[in-house]
Amino acid sequence: MFTFCIQKDTIRVEPRDFSKDPVDAIREEIHRRYANRVIPNVGLCISLLDLLSASEGAVLYGDGCFYYRCEFRLIIFRPYIGEALVGKVKSQSPEGIVVSVGFFDDILVPPNLLPDWSAYNHDRRAFFWLPADDTSPTRPTDRALLNQPEDAKLYIGRKDWIRIRVEEEHWDDTSPTSGKTRAPAAGAAGPAAQGAQGEQGQATAEQRTNGKSPYSLIASMAEDGTGVLDWWAEDEE
Repeated sequence: MFTFCIQKDTIRVEPRDFSKDPVDAIREEIHRRYANRVIPNVGLCISLLDLLSASEGAVLYGDGCFYYRCEFRLIIFRPYIGEALVGKVKSQSPEGIVVSVGFFDDILVPPNLLPDWSAYNHDRRAFFWLPADDTSPTRPTDRALLNQPEDAKLYIGRKDWIRIRVEEEHWDDTSPTSGKTRAPAAGAAGPAAQGAQGEQGQATAEQRTNGKSPYSLIASMAEDGTGVLDWWAEDEE
């Protein structure tokens, strides 16, 4: 779920921070610039991991700030395809279930990736799952499922904890210079890590264009062991 990337950037330290230790001032500015921002094709930055190197501070004519050429590592949220996550139901609609892991809310479980024999109840604004009847060879229609007794339905409630599996990731360039952002170069340690060499545009996790998030995930609840945690806890008992 978490990895890191190596980033190079020129960090600007303003005069009000000259009284601080230069390393502390650089770290604070890196955190301010990158925390909770999506780096295209890398992931959501959580925090600064460490500062690898920094040049001597340089002053530009007529500016008055110090500029440091830095190399540093960032903690990145980017689950791999097939990874299992535990999150909380944020909302539901006929388009699917939106899941939050606390700091990231752009996870969607579409209806086709819900457990078989699932349907959406518009009156309750929630999906439910009906444990399959082994005597029925085919899946009933949504209307037939809705007509089943209420006490036989296992509803997915808002704020329920659920286990999901990542199926797809989607990237949308929401920056003002869409299509002009340089792609990151590969080369950070770890199987899922990717180096992000060179200055890049970032988008905050909340920034959207036409309702799109810069980084989002599609997940599944169709496999055994996925779904509402209480379903499987009851089975274990």
